[in-house]
Amino acid sequence: MPSILYSTTCFIKADLYRLRIYVDNQSTLEESVPSATGSLDFTATDIPIACIKPSFTRLHLQSLEDKRTIRNIPETITLNHLLNIKQTTSSPRKIHKSFSQSLQATTSINASSERTTPSLEQSQDSTRVTLSSNNSEMKFKRGQFSFRRLFPSLSTQDSEAVLLFKTTIKIDYVDVSNSIRWNTKTLELELETEELANELYANLNLCLSTLTQRPRRLLAFVNPLSGKGHARVVYDKKVLPIFQQANIAVQTIYTDRANHAQDHIINEPLDEYDGLICAGGDGMFAELCHGLLLRTARDREINIDDPQVDIIRPNLRIGIIPAGSTDAVVFGTTGLNDPVTSALQIIAGESLPIDITTVHNESGFVRFMATMLAYGFFGDIIHQSDRWRCLGPLRYDLAGFCQFVRNTSYHSELTITLSPHDSARIGHPQAATSLSSVGGTSSVAPDYQRLINSSSLSLIDECSKNKSMDTISKIVTPNVTFCSRNCVLCAEEKADPGKVHSSLQIKREGRYTTVNCLNMPCRCAKSKYGMSPFVHLGDGTFDLILVKRSWRTGFLRFLWQVANDSRTIEDLPNVEKYRVSEVLIRPINTGRKRGGNWSCDGELINGNEIQVRVHRQALNLFASGIQFAEHQKAENLKKPANIWFPCFRTKKNIKYEESNSF
Repeated sequence: MPSILYSTTCFIKADLYRLRIYVDNQSTLEESVPSATGSLDFTATDIPIACIKPSFTRLHLQSLEDKRTIRNIPETITLNHLLNIKQTTSSPRKIHKSFSQSLQATTSINASSERTTPSLEQSQDSTRVTLSSNNSEMKFKRGQFSFRRLFPSLSTQDSEAVLLFKTTIKIDYVDVSNSIRWNTKTLELELETEELANELYANLNLCLSTLTQRPRRLLAFVNPLSGKGHARVVYDKKVLPIFQQANIAVQTIYTDRANHAQDHIINEPLDEYDGLICAGGDGMFAELCHGLLLRTARDREINIDDPQVDIIRPNLRIGIIPAGSTDAVVFGTTGLNDPVTSALQIIAGESLPIDITTVHNESGFVRFMATMLAYGFFGDIIHQSDRWRCLGPLRYDLAGFCQFVRNTSYHSELTITLSPHDSARIGHPQAATSLSSVGGTSSVAPDYQRLINSSSLSLIDECSKNKSMDTISKIVTPNVTFCSRNCVLCAEEKADPGKVHSSLQIKREGRYTTVNCLNMPCRCAKSKYGMSPFVHLGDGTFDLILVKRSWRTGFLRFLWQVANDSRTIEDLPNVEKYRVSEVLIRPINTGRKRGGNWSCDGELINGNEIQVRVHRQALNLFASGIQFAEHQKAENLKKPANIWFPCFRTKKNIKYEESNSF
């Protein structure tokens, strides 16, 4: 049962309200406080700090007016969403002496009340204060019109006026009515006595002091050239004032060269900071990611050149202020690239652990991957666009058009290690054939063990001959869900966190236009869902997407679905998709044609073969995760979109249309 820690009355926009600070041990954030009924009661003026539970403490505002007024006043504010508390005193104003005496009596009742913690059902439901003067009853209501203001001679001679200072408490808080786009708002509470204002001010600040997950001192790196030179303006005008409003000390460094932030993080002391902030694009985040992970590996004496070594999560969190061209990391962790929302989530101390993958070639460590590694088409775009930097962002579109016209494919061999739990995804009969050819034992789920024994191999062969994957899909196809806030799959406890267990391996060989490893959905302004919408950020797996050689129309269908709706991208006949924990990509060059280009998080890398291995929740971000609306539940996500052009239709679209044609 919710219990009240503190209760008082105040005026908000000329309306009388009851304010309560309470602890709700059972309800969620969306549940509101029930209506308070009963006689007048007050709680203790000082809140015991031991009774404050930051995750469950709320502020509740209940209107005590008779008529129903439409005000933009929140009913409940969570403690974690409070930014700042200020107390101000305005110029004095005149009120009736009898009302002043009534206020003093109310204060004395508050001071003499029992120091207990009553439940909400025992709260009071008073709506007005009744005063008596000259044997007549006068109902006081703030802002009420009276003819005595126009005719001072009508006022009684024995009524006396007193001067009263109006004390205001200003509460700056985070408005989360829109679950994706956060904003700041200010609430002004007017209290009639200075003692009540001092009590409320002290109790609110006491509650704020219990928020230990909030950062107090941050180190920020700003790339002035990011986002066509707008990153500095966004940081100085929109973000820095919010940090100052929340009383967070920020030391800002404006970078003047490549890898400036990475070198500073590796070589300079960071003990006095609670987190690192970057204002820029995905490249700026990559610098902070590499600097922090490499510094942690150096301090822990980890041999990062060993592909099988497990990296350790740093103690500091990283916050991202989006000010780049794509902002794929912010889109994947918050839902949109809004600088104010990202800043408020940093202030609130939101925490989101994400997976990081290590990329090794035949010589050793190459890079950490946070978003996407590509071989072939997308790597060739990065390689071509580097020659046309003078064209600005237009160079990516031109390079993409040139590579599409070439329609180059590359002969490659892949050794795929499927994820060690039931989230592995196999979507084509060819994959089942490769699966049946793999011998030995496996430490994956029991369903996979049934697949690789002798009896199940015959079942797979039979399914392959009949071109029916229904039986296999029921066994190895995962539940299709978005990775959202408080994701159940990412929150699952593993036997050995941070370690990747051996799993079932399969091999694929062929000519592929592009080979993509995605650790995030890679959403951006040009792709609503990203290339892999259902990849999870912290479950210890990533998605592998193979696009086989095809005509230009087939590859155009792939690009069209990536840009518009990629939720059913694996249904394309030239696309294979796997949920994996490790993959080894080995291009096979015959010497007559040069190999494709590699790119990792937008940067070119080199290697004759590349090994990608995931590390579960190896980095912690200041982010909340995406809060999806109710109509975007998983059961409705796989509904195919209406396709008007026959060349863009997939088998699933045709089956869906046939089943609904009657």
